[in-house]
Amino acid sequence: MPEPLLDHLLATMDVAVEAFAVCEVRKGLRLIGGASKAIEVHYVLSGTMYLTVPGQPVMLCPPGSVVIVPPGVSQVIAADPHPAGDVRAADNCRMTRDGLMLFDAAEGGAGDVRVVCGLIFANISGSFGLLDAVTRPIVEDLSDLAIVQSGYRMMIEELGGGALGTRALTGALMKACLIIVLRRHFARAGHGSGVLGTLRDPRLGKAITAVLDKPAAQHSVASLASIAGMSRSAFAREFSSTLSMSPMAFVAKTRLHHAAELLRSTRLPVKVIAASIGFASRSHFSRAFASAYGADPSRFRSVAHGAAAGVTPGAPAANEGHAAPIAA
Repeated sequence: MPEPLLDHLLATMDVAVEAFAVCEVRKGLRLIGGASKAIEVHYVLSGTMYLTVPGQPVMLCPPGSVVIVPPGVSQVIAADPHPAGDVRAADNCRMTRDGLMLFDAAEGGAGDVRVVCGLIFANISGSFGLLDAVTRPIVEDLSDLAIVQSGYRMMIEELGGGALGTRALTGALMKACLIIVLRRHFARAGHGSGVLGTLRDPRLGKAITAVLDKPAAQHSVASLASIAGMSRSAFAREFSSTLSMSPMAFVAKTRLHHAAELLRSTRLPVKVIAASIGFASRSHFSRAFASAYGADPSRFRSVAHGAAAGVTPGAPAANEGHAAPIAA
């Protein structure tokens, strides 16, 4: 993938931390978790984590390692290569005094390996998942980077405290850590990386960039195909195959995501926001927005501003029903 497009995708990435937990595992035991519907990001605080996922050899993750586990991948965490006992994550979890969830495979004591696990969503302008193409975990040793250690320390403090802006700050910190992981990963793996592998066609990249840069423009399949330098039919076929949505569905999702950001961050009238993202009718915009976000624009804005004032909102419909980290 051309570096300018990758840079653009990373810049427009949205990261939300949906759950956070600490795993304590002592030698001789392994913590068994099920597959999650979202991405899990592990940070090894101390000890060496032995991570096992189906179809892959055991991965050794020293202190300071960050591991990205894609959705749908079950996993086992251990503190040594040949543990004899099994501990189910779902049967051994409790809340700590600082409000974090603890998965305990250390029988109430300190584990030989201690891991912070975050359940996250990482999307590009609300349109497609950044890591959708990844099928196996990414492991990078970042113990040489103090910024990652500081970032996780701040996330733990924020999530334990529940102060104003916690969700926004933890999302920003997690995004910074993810970008550092991916930058190290691309530098090491280069073209052999599976991340965003389906977007390596520079022709599709040009069309994607055009939509991300100007979501309100009068895009059509024909205009985007022209930008890509492809025939209309070939472009529509390749785009749908690559992103699992049609070009115009991608345009619509990108526009609505931009509208959601404007509703959260400005007091612009809904009619003005609708026009600014390419909707001629406020009613059409409201119906499309409610279908995507589970609330009409006015209600969405009210809940978002309530959250900014310290009121906990309900999650958007698209994010409902996701499990906690390493839940069995």
